[in-house]
Amino acid sequence: MKRRTLLAAMGASVLMPVQAKEMDGAETAKGWQNWSQSIAPQNAEIAVPRDAAALKKLLGEAEGGVRPVGSGHSWTGLVPCDGAIVKLDHFNGIGAVDAQAQTAWLGAGARLKDLSPALAAHGLAFRNLGDIDVQSLAGATSTATHGTGRDLPCLAAEIRGLRMVTGAGEDMEISAEKNPDLLPAAQVALGALGIFTEIQMQLVARHKLHRRVWFAPYAQVLADAEQLWRDNRNFEFFYLPFSGQAMCITHNITEADDTPRRHDESDDGVMQLKALRDWLGWFPYLRKKLLAAAIADAPEEDVVGESWQLLSSARNVHFNEMEFHLPLDKGLAALEEVRAHIERHRRDVFFPFECRMTAQDKAWLSPFHDGPRISIAVHTYAPDEYEFLFTEIEPIFRRYGGRPHWGKLNRFTGDDMRVAYPKFDDFAKLRAALDPQGRLLNPYLRDLFEAA
Repeated sequence: MKRRTLLAAMGASVLMPVQAKEMDGAETAKGWQNWSQSIAPQNAEIAVPRDAAALKKLLGEAEGGVRPVGSGHSWTGLVPCDGAIVKLDHFNGIGAVDAQAQTAWLGAGARLKDLSPALAAHGLAFRNLGDIDVQSLAGATSTATHGTGRDLPCLAAEIRGLRMVTGAGEDMEISAEKNPDLLPAAQVALGALGIFTEIQMQLVARHKLHRRVWFAPYAQVLADAEQLWRDNRNFEFFYLPFSGQAMCITHNITEADDTPRRHDESDDGVMQLKALRDWLGWFPYLRKKLLAAAIADAPEEDVVGESWQLLSSARNVHFNEMEFHLPLDKGLAALEEVRAHIERHRRDVFFPFECRMTAQDKAWLSPFHDGPRISIAVHTYAPDEYEFLFTEIEPIFRRYGGRPHWGKLNRFTGDDMRVAYPKFDDFAKLRAALDPQGRLLNPYLRDLFEAA
């Protein structure tokens, strides 16, 4: 019996068991560690304050640096510190909801996957979501996490207000009524201005989407990509290395009735790609032929459902990721150079590359500051070596004017960030004013803001 997974044409014997774990950082016997375990276990105290008063007390008494953590689904050194790692599990509710303005105050530690159904009960929804929704609201916004859509900004651009405890241990609100001029600085803040407790988000009416997924020749997708972004609310594509094929995904608002959605088999598909790599890594021609046969047999997806149920997917096969955001006129050229390099030199790579577009915003440290960008993400299987991402792939992205995702692999220094972000020095000055003792700094942030 044929499987309906990505490599259906290869038969059931190809399917490898998925090492599925909850997509979250974890406290292990050796200390806290991020989801992919690319960061060494941290021996810092794990603190879970119950309220803002306990958080202020923690900031005032902790020995060493204090860093907030969300789901741990990041690869940069934003969390490791020698003092306390703060989990905001108790800051997870829905506060004041303004149905007319379509805004709501939300707990900074709440997970997007939990907020979406809760907001639906109020007739509201996030305007857009990323590829996954396990992140905390504060973690996702503070690193400029994004979805895809020519006219859709990153999640942080939807922040209309926030409440936090600064590094100096003081309560502070930034909103339309209080300190409004600081909102662009706080929208993407890396946890460096303060620890957020509540965030007021701009939302939209609850809505349904029509989702389509299909495969097409990669060259055709490159030629059609700009039109597909113009014609669809959401468009993205994944290129399958060594296949010459891309998987396209669109979402558009609809009022049609919901339709059944088949079981998400993306994890199985990734592990089948790994099996093919393991067997035929040194025979790219055969690898391409088998992939082509499998893709030709893969069913298209055509479903209708709630926006939050369709925009995000499960991703339980552990990986490491580098993502850069590039100017619109350079993004696809950068992708093509990355593809050519990997298929020429890195036959070990099997994870698909992801290509998305995000609208501009005004946040000082947003990669989409003052201009829309095309985002290119390259993934490697977590147990595999990934140093080549820094030495071979990042230089390509740099040459095309790329800005790195704040939560994903990169080696940008403070000097690099100053060149990439016109308001970087303004943010650094504000950070120093709100945290004069550097309580919220760790080695990574100190290198960015004090060594620049």
